[in-house]
Amino acid sequence: MSRLTIAAFLFLGVFAFMPREAAAQDENGTESLSVFLDCQRSCDFDFIRRTIPYVDYVRDREGADVHLLITNRETGSGGRTYELQFIGLGALESMEDLHTFTSNAVDTDAERREGLTNAIATGLVRFLLTTDLAPRIQVSVPFEEWTEAPDLADEPIVDPWDFWVFRISMDGDIEGETNEKQYSVNTRLSADRVTEEWKIGLSGRFNYRENNFDLSSGTVRSIRRDGNVFGQVVKSVSDHWSAGFTTFTNTSSQRNTDFSVSVSPTVEYAFFPYAESSTRDFRARYEINFRHNRYEELTVYNETQQTMVQNQFMMFTNFRQPWGSAGARLSVESYITDFEQSLFDLYNISLRTNMNVRIARGLSVNFNAEISSVHDQIWLPQRESDDEEILLGNAALPTSFDYEVGFGFSYRFGSIYNNVVNPRFGWGG
Repeated sequence: MSRLTIAAFLFLGVFAFMPREAAAQDENGTESLSVFLDCQRSCDFDFIRRTIPYVDYVRDREGADVHLLITNRETGSGGRTYELQFIGLGALESMEDLHTFTSNAVDTDAERREGLTNAIATGLVRFLLTTDLAPRIQVSVPFEEWTEAPDLADEPIVDPWDFWVFRISMDGDIEGETNEKQYSVNTRLSADRVTEEWKIGLSGRFNYRENNFDLSSGTVRSIRRDGNVFGQVVKSVSDHWSAGFTTFTNTSSQRNTDFSVSVSPTVEYAFFPYAESSTRDFRARYEINFRHNRYEELTVYNETQQTMVQNQFMMFTNFRQPWGSAGARLSVESYITDFEQSLFDLYNISLRTNMNVRIARGLSVNFNAEISSVHDQIWLPQRESDDEEILLGNAALPTSFDYEVGFGFSYRFGSIYNNVVNPRFGWGG
């Protein structure tokens, strides 16, 4: 039997087992709605497609009737507020809606995804009314009969915690093999109070890691510890202005820092109102740091402790729009180590950017880069670190710059419909 004959039999066999439902829908089905769900990692796509099976989910906005862009921000209680932008495309380009859904910090993943999916279903109703599915839509509103007239002048909710939210976590691990053992402990604590007028936060973390290597020359022990406590008080001055102060305390064996503490008056201006920060965010911040450092070893500047003043100016921008997302952060820091002689040669300038853009149907490109001009390593120890400390990551090397660049692209083609959910042979998780 020739190769051509075998190929023909294989083709006919595959064709015979192909499902016929799709073709039948094209011939006799009613018009539906094509939706591009732009939710990144915030959504359970499988659950949404199972719960809302009456629309066609497409993989690119170019083939959609509705672009559903979902962004989210953390609330003061630790929950999240989701903003759902329903953007009509093509014949529906004049239609646009904005819906919101807020989850509580104590909600399970199942409760959160169910609430978000209900918000999606509600927002799609207006667009479904433009399709042939409109006559089949049924509205159900749960109704409770009141045994007495409701009190319209309800008293405000009394919060016994006064908006304070506390978190504590701790984890550790032990790993080992014949010639190597590793122990680590990580702890985190936080207390936050967020209202429209004030934002107060206190957080701390401490990490300890120990490695033991049995080598031919003997056992080598590596211990690395670092921790910090961060606090802030922020007052909302207006839709664009905020003011307050931050405090930062840290310790780091890698950075030769036994103890460091700083207090920083800070002011910030948002070029767009803070309420729009989930989709467009452009801010400038200035702070002046009063800092005291105590070092584990004598530094390259012959200091065991220092009291300094540091200027810091930062600009942040983040945009998430139907075309994709982009963000950048510029930070300029300079030390004043002596009030009689300002040493502005001790500075650090860093720029970080990231971008993800849809170029054409199915094609998107992403890029991220960070570059820093480093001239403020005042904590470097005077003695030279040995090779063992460097290789184990327990000591930092002097440098005048560092950089990181990443880029990539993705391209998908083929059928634009992905309504079917099939978890067979999946990895779970």
